Amino acid sequence: MPEIALTEDQYERLDAVREDLEDAFVDNYGYIPVEDAIEYLLDTYTPPDRRDAASEYERIATAEYPQLQHVASEVPGVPGSGIDADEMRGKLLAKLGVEEFASRLEAASEAEPDGTTVDEDGDSGDESAADTRAKSELTPDTPESSGSTAGTQRSSGGLNESGVSVDTTAGDDPLAAVNRILSEHDGKWRESGGDEPYEVDLPDGTTESARTRDDVRQLLFQHY
Repeated sequence: MPEIALTEDQYERLDAVREDLEDAFVDNYGYIPVEDAIEYLLDTYTPPDRRDAASEYERIATAEYPQLQHVASEVPGVPGSGIDADEMRGKLLAKLGVEEFASRLEAASEAEPDGTTVDEDGDSGDESAADTRAKSELTPDTPESSGSTAGTQRSSGGLNESGVSVDTTAGDDPLAAVNRILSEHDGKWRESGGDEPYEVDLPDGTTESARTRDDVRQLLFQHY
């Protein structure tokens, strides 16, 4: 059997991996040799080209509503307003595929913003000068002014102008957004305990093995 030489630091790091595997997969009196730790690292290794694919899924999962609208404006059959971000994301993914969708999102993120904000109902956040003047002329005790104030308070409380609840914290944590699909479909994947640590149930009733959680995420994106 061929032999490899390790520095002391490399061996300590490898032994730490071995101990982690023991804690995760072996009962009280079991033992994992260093050779099995090396085998695990080789089995779960993600090649660079696969890591690029994972970053494409991350870009898709964390894309914000204005970016999705920008892409949808150039894709026939996908409405750029009137649907929520997740539905728009799914329609664009089905139309464009992962690579093209991620490429267009990257281009959209590099585009200069025009200063106009759009909510998930497709309404522009800009106001005309006439609207601004009209609002400034309202006194606090007029019905219009009171309604305006109440609407603002409802908006700051998590409701948009249509009275629909909006998650104001979405997108604050990109990693959480990427991992959300794992929790949303936690019944579709599990640890397998085999050579490939995970398995994913597919819509056709079959099961596909996965080496890493990135692979699990990709399968969930592709099929759900």
